Amino acid sequence: MTACVALLAVAVAVPRAEQRLPYVERCHVIGSTEAGVTNVVVQGQNVPVYKTGAWAAYIDVREGENTIVVSCEESGGVSTCERTFFVAAKPTPRAPSPAPVYNKLDYAGDVPKAHPAGKAPREVTVVLDPGHGGKKDLGSLSPHGWFEKDANLLLSEAVREELVKLGYRVVPTRRNDRAITLYERPQAIYAVNADAFISIHHNAPPINRDAAAIRYSAVYCWNPIGEALAGAIARRMAEVQAPDVKSNGVIYGNLAVTRNPEVPSCLIEADFITNPAGEEAVWNPECRRRLAEAIAAGFADWHKGTVQ
Repeated sequence: MTACVALLAVAVAVPRAEQRLPYVERCHVIGSTEAGVTNVVVQGQNVPVYKTGAWAAYIDVREGENTIVVSCEESGGVSTCERTFFVAAKPTPRAPSPAPVYNKLDYAGDVPKAHPAGKAPREVTVVLDPGHGGKKDLGSLSPHGWFEKDANLLLSEAVREELVKLGYRVVPTRRNDRAITLYERPQAIYAVNADAFISIHHNAPPINRDAAAIRYSAVYCWNPIGEALAGAIARRMAEVQAPDVKSNGVIYGNLAVTRNPEVPSCLIEADFITNPAGEEAVWNPECRRRLAEAIAAGFADWHKGTVQ
């Protein structure tokens, strides 16, 4: 019985069991233990535990098989969890490949739609896209093992409610946990003659960056019409997330869901779910409500033409 409790008391979310990583010399490891435990040990390093039980460590790794040993002391003894993963061999140096060139969406025209500033909110349609979804496209993983796809859906639903309160017509690409292909998402724009497209995501750093040290929000766009929408939303997000979450503002993003010359499109990275504090905020209903209000207010700013 004691052994079963020990195995359940501490969990490792990333790297996943038997995962194969590219060549790296360091990688982050995130996981969770019971709330109230003040310290875990990862590969001999003492790692602080966040108040929710989440933790993030940054460890040295080697080529080939690596075994992570995580342990924590509790009133009932020491709980231990092991996780094996693999790191690829160091690649042979070679000339870098040219960067791929991504063109606009095949089904998009070349002339921007007229800005809807003269329309009443009820005449303005926005497609809201919760990123990822379904059994295979989970997105990033948080320290407690919660999926990004679910965080995206929760925030999207909250944003939808706020936009509807303001009078806008909102069309989600999904309202449950179902799979949608990448290029099906912006196609919804044309099915409903939308005026704007917003994709909602949550972030995670590359495996070779320190998950405990990275937390910011950003809004990605591809062209000037997308930048006007992204900028209005980013400004409102920065107001409600400060000082806990740094705002990186608007960032150029050559992404499938942003490459639209006709309809203003952007992708929101609302927070880092790999960061223990970010995870807590993402699944906190009050934080989510305030962020949803900010995103909806930013959209309204853009619609009114106060930000161009």
